[in-house]
Amino acid sequence: MRPSIRIEGTDAIVRNLRAMAKALPADVLVPIISEELEPMADDMRAHAARASGQLADSVTVGTQLSPAQAAAVVPIAEVEVYAGPGPLPQAIQEEFGNFRQDARPFIRPSFDGNVDKAVKNVATRGVDAILEAGEG
Repeated sequence: MRPSIRIEGTDAIVRNLRAMAKALPADVLVPIISEELEPMADDMRAHAARASGQLADSVTVGTQLSPAQAAAVVPIAEVEVYAGPGPLPQAIQEEFGNFRQDARPFIRPSFDGNVDKAVKNVATRGVDAILEAGEG
């Protein structure tokens, strides 16, 4: 005779997992992440070089990348939101420098100064969305 194991409560676990998936679809996550990345983007804009203002004006938060940027990125999640400058050559030159100009980083310092708060806030708001979905 084969032993059998009965696990109680699996229906509740399955229901909770389904509720989580429904609570955090892309249309819920993207606005949350976008709002939490906006302070990072604001910091990038504030510290970007101001020769013409084009670099600072190119900093956006969104789900789309330029074709060149998208070709260089390997997606790691179903929902991805990006914050940073557009596909301007001067963005790379400013951030890393070259043999004619010293680096004047504006992306990495903004990331380092804002990422912890953004991650915590996204997590908190995601849990709130899950709890709200469970109540509904």
